[in-house]
Amino acid sequence: MLQKELISRVAQSTGMTRTRTEELLSASVSVITQALLDGDSVQLMGLGNLSVKEKPARKMSHPQTHEITIVPAKKQLVFKPTNAIKEELK
Repeated sequence: MLQKELISRVAQSTGMTRTRTEELLSASVSVITQALLDGDSVQLMGLGNLSVKEKPARKMSHPQTHEITIVPAKKQLVFKPTNAIKEELK
């Protein structure tokens, strides 16, 4: 689902205008993004948890040349769905 379709569906189900719904979605995304950048996790009731996980640097071997290289540390966005969603997807 694209953002445009999400805005339309939320506007229909809430009775809000599309413009107001778009503003609300934009503000929500900004707040969630800033919380994740600050190192906080975000719990969305009925949907799941978003958090940032730090992956340490590691060594990697090239499969053909067997040359060892270092893969730098990085941060990774992690989403863990609620148990209810996990059950629905089974």
